[in-house]
Amino acid sequence: MGVDLLQLGVSGLLASQQQLGTTGHNIANVNTDGYSRQRVLQETTLPVTSGNDFVGTGTRIAQVERVFDEFRYNELVFNQTLNSNAQTMAEKMLRLDETMSLIGPNVSNSLNDLFSAVNSLVDVPGDIGLREVMLSKANTFSQNVQSVQRTLDAEYNAVNDELETSVEMISEISAQLASLNRDIVKGSANGATPSDLLDKRDSLVKELSSYTNVSTVPTQDGALNVYIASGQTLVTGTTFFSVSAKMGNPDPRQTELAIVAPSGSEQRLSNEQVGGSLGSLVTYRDGILTDTINKLGQTAITVADAFNTVQSQGVDLNGLPGQNLFEDINALESTQRRFMADQDNTGTLSGAVEITDPNQLTSDDYKLSFMGGTYTLTNLTDGSSQTLTPDAPAAVGSRTFTTPDGFMFKEAGGTPLDGDDFIIQPTRLGGANLDVELTQPSQIATSSVVEVYSSKDNVNTAKLEITSVDNTAAAGFPSAGSALSLEVYEAPVGTFNYQVLDSSGVAQPLFDSSGTALGTSATYTTGPLNFSTAGMSFKLSGQPSGQTINAPEVYSIEYAYGTGNNKNALAMASLSEQKLANQGRSTMSDLFEGAVTSVGSVTATSRIEAGATQTLYTQAETRMSNTSGVNLDEEASNLLRFQQAYSASARIISTANEIFQTLLQSAR
Repeated sequence: MGVDLLQLGVSGLLASQQQLGTTGHNIANVNTDGYSRQRVLQETTLPVTSGNDFVGTGTRIAQVERVFDEFRYNELVFNQTLNSNAQTMAEKMLRLDETMSLIGPNVSNSLNDLFSAVNSLVDVPGDIGLREVMLSKANTFSQNVQSVQRTLDAEYNAVNDELETSVEMISEISAQLASLNRDIVKGSANGATPSDLLDKRDSLVKELSSYTNVSTVPTQDGALNVYIASGQTLVTGTTFFSVSAKMGNPDPRQTELAIVAPSGSEQRLSNEQVGGSLGSLVTYRDGILTDTINKLGQTAITVADAFNTVQSQGVDLNGLPGQNLFEDINALESTQRRFMADQDNTGTLSGAVEITDPNQLTSDDYKLSFMGGTYTLTNLTDGSSQTLTPDAPAAVGSRTFTTPDGFMFKEAGGTPLDGDDFIIQPTRLGGANLDVELTQPSQIATSSVVEVYSSKDNVNTAKLEITSVDNTAAAGFPSAGSALSLEVYEAPVGTFNYQVLDSSGVAQPLFDSSGTALGTSATYTTGPLNFSTAGMSFKLSGQPSGQTINAPEVYSIEYAYGTGNNKNALAMASLSEQKLANQGRSTMSDLFEGAVTSVGSVTATSRIEAGATQTLYTQAETRMSNTSGVNLDEEASNLLRFQQAYSASARIISTANEIFQTLLQSAR
């Protein structure tokens, strides 16, 4: 009887001791991130028979159970990925928005200052001081654009650095998970539950989910297989893979992500399915950040081309044809850097990209693929594709392909082979290449080369306008003392015949707006007429009415250089209001201001999304905490309860001892 009582007391004492130890372990880890509350499960020991009855023999510890809800944990991991993705995007967009708000206005303001200087020069085109001011404002605009370009490039590089840091963390977590799998399998071999190791493993999985999408599959031996992104294996049992950030292809700056097996083989991770903060970084870099850089480049190209074109139409203060104000948008190095070949290509083709019409340009990048002897151009933003045809018959490796998107692809040598891919970035480096080329204020071409005068004998109100000066060295181009004249005859009524004569009365060849030769005379029944001759392009608006063949309507086109001539300066000033971009929908200022507005809009959207995902994550975390978290009030109550049980069990042992001593004393 005494021995049985002692056994009961000892079993209760040991059980209470374990309960107290587990409760203390819970209290000690109340602030440990990822800790799951533990509880001791007790069960009665096997009873013994006594007559017709069963007599209890005490209690024992069945197991120390980890209080864990797998469904709530999976919900927490899922929301961790969403929240990390949204928070990272909001953080990046806020920084980009601050950048565009702080230094972005410098671009618009300096462009306005440049046009203000041009307007001042219109009034006094020969003033050297005003010319110096305009040149200074052009330099300021160039420097501001390049400053924004450098800032955005630095942000691009910073994102790549963050990607490299993130993949290093993922690889480290991968190694730790494999190590924990090994320890957990060993710890579970005898049927025990290594709760603390499981907590650490789940905590690492949750941390991993902040970087990328995560899914897990438990194995029968207690290990956990881990998959990331769109299902790529990261950990299988005790074998782990790593993630690397490698140089982009074909754009080396566009860092790519890949899973690296222990054998060294690599599998590229799809940017669209990475998820988490890693996916957000890639989406931000390849989305709004790249678009902002491209729009800055589009702005720079549009401004440079417009000013250079007007400069080429005029004459400077030295009487010389106007030179480029800004660097030529189709400088050799610029055209070559817009074209990049995939490193895996089997062909040898090199290429270049020239801007043909800034008004048709977009801020998009393109993929060029060669298959079956044909090039397919795909817009990487909207996914639209088009098949390119050569501009003219030529040998492979020397052909040109003009696209409707404002640029021309040129084969610069080598030969393409089926399966070869290329990337075309028409505007990416536009901001970096915006350098002012003019060094002297006298080189600003404020004067027009030629001027149109209507004969005082004309009876119509039609207007002849020179739309461009294409080649001042062309045969028949007006010079001092040698003019051209346009004569319009109406014969018969309603049919108009046009002729351009040089100063000797020799008719000049005419071409229509598409370059088709019209001979030395052209007959039309409707207007306005667009044509070119002698290195110039013209537009005749209105309806000219030549009275008879002996009384034509006459327009004189004369060489008009002079220090007081401000015709070209007026043309330059008018650029500020002209819609020269986005297919005639945007002015120069609209382009960059649109980029700033776009950044602000995406920033506002990302903040809303970040707030929503944070709420969902907090709710999931609360539900998980309610299940697995440590409640100090509950643990304090348990501590008191188990302490009393411990004392009671000790009292049973003490009573058993007293009974045993009494029996010994009675036998003496």
